Amino acid sequence: MRDTVKAYAALMGIGFRAAPWHATAQLLTGIVFATSVPIGGFGAKLLVDAAIAGDLRAGLLAAGMMAITVGAALASVFYYVHCLFTVQERAGAVASQRLMELIGGAEGLAHHERADYLDQVQRIREEHWRLPGMVNATAGLVRVAATLAVTAVLLVQVDPFLLFLPVLSALSFWLGKVSKDLKVAAQEATSEPERLRRHLFELGTSVSTAGELRVYGLTALLGERHHRVSNTVIGQRNRASWRGAGLQAIDGAVNALAYIGAIGLALMHVVNHNATAGDVVLVVGLAAQMTSTVGTAVMYGTDFLFVLRVGQRFMWLKQYAAGTRRTGSEAVPETLHDGIELWDVRFGYPGKPVLDGVSVRLPAGAVVALVGDNGAGKTTLVKLLSGFGKPESGQILVDGADMAAFDTAHWQQRCAAAFQDFAKLEFPVRESVGVGDLPRIDDLVAVGAAVERAGASSVVQSLPQGLETQLGTRWDDGVELSGGQWQKLALARGLMRTDPLLVVFDEPTAALDAHTEHMLFERFAAAARTARQRSTVTLLVSHRFSTVGMADLIVVLDQGRVREVGSHQELMAGGGMYAELYELQSRGYR
Repeated sequence: MRDTVKAYAALMGIGFRAAPWHATAQLLTGIVFATSVPIGGFGAKLLVDAAIAGDLRAGLLAAGMMAITVGAALASVFYYVHCLFTVQERAGAVASQRLMELIGGAEGLAHHERADYLDQVQRIREEHWRLPGMVNATAGLVRVAATLAVTAVLLVQVDPFLLFLPVLSALSFWLGKVSKDLKVAAQEATSEPERLRRHLFELGTSVSTAGELRVYGLTALLGERHHRVSNTVIGQRNRASWRGAGLQAIDGAVNALAYIGAIGLALMHVVNHNATAGDVVLVVGLAAQMTSTVGTAVMYGTDFLFVLRVGQRFMWLKQYAAGTRRTGSEAVPETLHDGIELWDVRFGYPGKPVLDGVSVRLPAGAVVALVGDNGAGKTTLVKLLSGFGKPESGQILVDGADMAAFDTAHWQQRCAAAFQDFAKLEFPVRESVGVGDLPRIDDLVAVGAAVERAGASSVVQSLPQGLETQLGTRWDDGVELSGGQWQKLALARGLMRTDPLLVVFDEPTAALDAHTEHMLFERFAAAARTARQRSTVTLLVSHRFSTVGMADLIVVLDQGRVREVGSHQELMAGGGMYAELYELQSRGYR
């Protein structure tokens, strides 16, 4: 219950933070609009009774009351709709921003490989548009409550048994809830197939996969699999929808019988001279209106519960993101004196151990090359050093201090990196590079220096507006880059920070040939050595043994273990794994 209340408060908070006055006005104008209908029905009763009695004064008063009621209803409904769309639009922007913060702000990357996390996020993505709808759902229920309260007061004056009409709304609400629960259960049961369906669609429509699809003739295969998975998802969800429709049909039949019974009861009172003709008009009007009110109650009630369910997932995501946040009390050092040491570090993914007791020291000020075959654990080690995860056992020590005691955000502010799977940021070039050091994103001198260090000057010079060129052809005057040009800008982004404690180049040139990679690594190493006064650890990651000979220290990983450590000369002289693979790989470039 506490979590449910928190979810409700969080969703209402989104609406009221986004548009406080409009949200308040929506609730108030909804009450005016909702009560105007039964009050109008009461005015009709007075008007009929006055006409039959020949009482002109009473008839005029009744007509005046109805006119005022209709005027208030029209004024309130127009403002209600205006407030509704304003709250929805503004709250939608706030909710989207909050989701981006929670999904993108969760520390670490391991959860992106967990099916339970991905299923929850998929459900949130499917229904995220409902997050700003809690104010509207609440306003709808307030309208229903106001209508039922006034209707009950008017009906009880005719016959207390007529109170069963408002009570029936509880049955309709329950049937509507069961119907919605069936749909939610079907959605949750098909989360993984739905992810597969979307993945197949992306494969079949993405530009990046178009070449392979055509060469290997995969279009038909993907289409057939997409169709099969879609049938599974749609079939299960449709069955839930049909069962829900059956429940709604039962609800309609019950309300129709109640409507007929109410009119019959009113007529019986008139025949027995216990009620007036106006009372019959009132009961007919209120009973007819109850059908609409019950429908509104079911619609808003089930919508309320559904939005609340999405809100509970939202709160789960919020709690998950908060649970990943590491706020240590240990201060990150300004400079490194000893370096970074890994001590018996072990880490793996479910059913897949990756690092198995890694122990190695990365000296302050050193250029360290991390090499090994694909799957040796290089990228996983880089993720741990970058604060994207925590070892399952063992320690990572920074100048003797356990990195687990650092605030992750503070540590990452002292890191710089360029990854193999770099982001293509479709901003102006200045921003696409400058985000590597946010305080200096608009510093043209700093951005230009990073571009020069990355060897990307020729890329910028070839663009129509230089650093101000918009990237991406989806935008006005946008320019598309080749894969190599995007890669050079990503490298420049990784070289923006001038005072990092750790710089990581995780196979950022894997798509290039070995000679080009060697030349760039020489450039990175030279840039790193100009920063020795800061004692920066520069980590070059590659699966090519023949391109990292300039490193001060080479660490050879093999099946999650450190096999060898030393300089190029030492490892070659040792005649071990490095020397053997170096010779084997270098023959291909002779």
